Amino acid sequence: MLTIREIQSLVHKGEPGQWSHTKALYFFIAPSGRPFWAIRYMLKGRRRQMSLTDSIPATVRELKQIELLSETEREKVRKGIDPLAEREAAKAASPEPVRQLVTFKSVALDYIAANRGGWKNAKHVQQWENTLATYVYPVIGHLEPQSITTAEVLKILQPLWATKRETASRVRSRVETIIGAAKAKGMSEKPEIWANHHNPARWADNLEFWLNGKQEKNHFSAMPYPEIPAFAQSIAEREDYSTKALQFLILTATRTNETLGAEWSEIDTEKAVWTIPASRMKSGKEHRVPLSSEALKLVASLLRIEGNPYLFPGAIRNKSLSNMALLMVMRGLKLGHYVPHGFRSAFRDWAAEETVYPNHIVEMALAHTIKNKVEAAYRRGDLMEKRRQLMEDWSAYLASAR
Repeated sequence: MLTIREIQSLVHKGEPGQWSHTKALYFFIAPSGRPFWAIRYMLKGRRRQMSLTDSIPATVRELKQIELLSETEREKVRKGIDPLAEREAAKAASPEPVRQLVTFKSVALDYIAANRGGWKNAKHVQQWENTLATYVYPVIGHLEPQSITTAEVLKILQPLWATKRETASRVRSRVETIIGAAKAKGMSEKPEIWANHHNPARWADNLEFWLNGKQEKNHFSAMPYPEIPAFAQSIAEREDYSTKALQFLILTATRTNETLGAEWSEIDTEKAVWTIPASRMKSGKEHRVPLSSEALKLVASLLRIEGNPYLFPGAIRNKSLSNMALLMVMRGLKLGHYVPHGFRSAFRDWAAEETVYPNHIVEMALAHTIKNKVEAAYRRGDLMEKRRQLMEDWSAYLASAR
């Protein structure tokens, strides 16, 4: 049987081939570089092969789901039912075959699959996947490439351009490349659609007129993630509750109200987990936060005041710090142009640019709702151990300026 690591290694190499996983379940890499799963079976003297899914499992749970799908189809074979014939009959019975829509996202996935073998390492591949999933797909992922306008590209880039210039430049380049790839293929298949088309993500004589000027630092901006380790080091020795709360917020990538409302009863130091009740979550759902070793050290350093349930008590008896406490720390350090909530945005940028963690792991760490239906299926579990490693890596990054 293939392991998760072996599957991901095969995908990264992108070399065509087939590998047996179970008795009837096989993993394939097509000549185009597209990975997929299929079952092989024999029925009435005929050897058959049927594709199942192109999902790349990131956890044992996801791999088990693929195996279960295989077993479901094999059960049909044992009953004398041909699952491939059943699928083809259902397709033929469809009154009008639905034209498969070519979207920006589908082109991007094909482009990455075709090129991953030639890229320098897995991190480069993941950077492409993460930046597109984080910034691009939510805006234009569902659109046909030839229909995308400059205004829609600007909708992606303008929020980034003012405060995350380097990230915005990379995103722009990647969007331009994907649309260019779509046109290169489309011109040979449907030239009438692409006639006189101009790439809306092109810089020269296009976006340069709309994305100019100096990088701004406004009252709602996030501190760029490369600056955070030095900042974290600059406040490491401070002992006041407000600064401790800010340190905890950065380490856990949580929201201000979640941090300030943290109670001792929510912290399980043995399991290194902070459980935030649904009543304090924006999503209205309980959220478990894995605590890194540095976060646990910070908790251990806090003085527990008898009768006060909060980790970060305020001046008023049995109350936590006010919502302004963290912002006042920033202002006191002459960094009032950055806001505490911006550290969540910086965490997401760091994960997209510097790590190989899938987007859904990062989104779950931020307690975001996952809109993609396939990725949302992962929420049946909270991927605690994968998120724990992510937070340990973030903690190590924050300590890199020491």
